[in-house]
Amino acid sequence: MPASPLFIFDLDNTLYPRGLPIWRMVDDRIELYVMQRLGVDAESARSVRMEYLADYGSTLRGLMRHHGVLPEEYLEYVHDVPISGIVQARPELKEMLAGLPGKRVVFTNGSLDYANRVLAALGVADMMEEIFGIEFMEYNAKPSLYPYEKLLKATGAVAKDSLFCDDSRRNLLPAYEMGIFTVQVGESVDPPKALLMKAPPPSFRPHAVIGDICDLPDVLHAFPPLAKA
Repeated sequence: MPASPLFIFDLDNTLYPRGLPIWRMVDDRIELYVMQRLGVDAESARSVRMEYLADYGSTLRGLMRHHGVLPEEYLEYVHDVPISGIVQARPELKEMLAGLPGKRVVFTNGSLDYANRVLAALGVADMMEEIFGIEFMEYNAKPSLYPYEKLLKATGAVAKDSLFCDDSRRNLLPAYEMGIFTVQVGESVDPPKALLMKAPPPSFRPHAVIGDICDLPDVLHAFPPLAKA
């Protein structure tokens, strides 16, 4: 029998609406961490972050390499945000996920603990079979190719039977090039091209675009494993 499809979900601004301030709050705490750890002002902290994003794809990788930062300490600090007071349960999301004919996993640049807290607040923690966070990625954040390859190996899935939802075109591009069916959720808002490890060309288009993650069933007819069925 053919393997069941693998449904891969980004977390922030994908499983919850972009209008929620959670990720902006995390971003602010990243800048505060850099200021405090390096003893610099806000402008210098932003400059350091831009440099590390351009060179390593994440602030954390640069801090680990150049300042001996412990990832556990960094992740605990930057993810110390009031998730339960901001993110509300989405019964419609749970219903949508329950109807998917395959394995459901989360693939996020956030920490495992942070992902668990967000999923619990959304009321869908029990719908995800596995969570692949930044620890699983060995701190090589998306859109680095390594975590995508590691995820497929860990799940035993093949690209052509996998579907990936993310709000970022830059994160969808590696999956697209691997042969994974890509779904952009909402309007993609990416950093300036100078900060990207791999900037998507203007011609790149994911396989499908939806306004909200709950609209995913509307495009499943184009996902090859389900189209065959």
